[in-house]
Amino acid sequence: MTLESIVWAAVIATVGGGCVLLTVLTLPGNWLLLAIAGVAQAWTMHGGGAPLYSWWTLGAAAALALGGELLEAGMGAAGASAAGARRRGTWGAVIGSLVGAVLGTFVLAFIPLFGTLVGALVGAGLGAFIGELSYGDRGAASLMVPAAGAAAGRFAGLIVKSAVGAAMWTLLVVGALWP
Repeated sequence: MTLESIVWAAVIATVGGGCVLLTVLTLPGNWLLLAIAGVAQAWTMHGGGAPLYSWWTLGAAAALALGGELLEAGMGAAGASAAGARRRGTWGAVIGSLVGAVLGTFVLAFIPLFGTLVGALVGAGLGAFIGELSYGDRGAASLMVPAAGAAAGRFAGLIVKSAVGAAMWTLLVVGALWP
């Protein structure tokens, strides 16, 4: 453990904690945390220095980030499906969540930082609703259940993705101290 690794561990601990909070707000905090670790790796290797992380540590962090994304998207679809949505409804939940997050960032900018979260949840529900409505065999009132399931699943996915971000954060802080 060198002074440089201790300094980088402190930077990752401080800035990385903020990245995990960004993930809670449906922003790409896990990917930002991985990018910061990559910058730290490049910095320490510049000029022939020893790498801060093993490549296995960075690979594990990247796998966690990707897994968190897949879990988040999948849980929105699973929530819709568990609440009775069919194929179009589950795909509508996934697509609606992504579109809602982007639109929420801009349209709901008056709600600082939470516009993305609100947009993603509303988008998941609306996407499932529209997907189910496209079948034309149910009334609008009965489509509220799959829509609510999609929003609940998306929220659960966000919690899981944030937990994955916390695991990444821990891995990268500890990995900086013990390469």
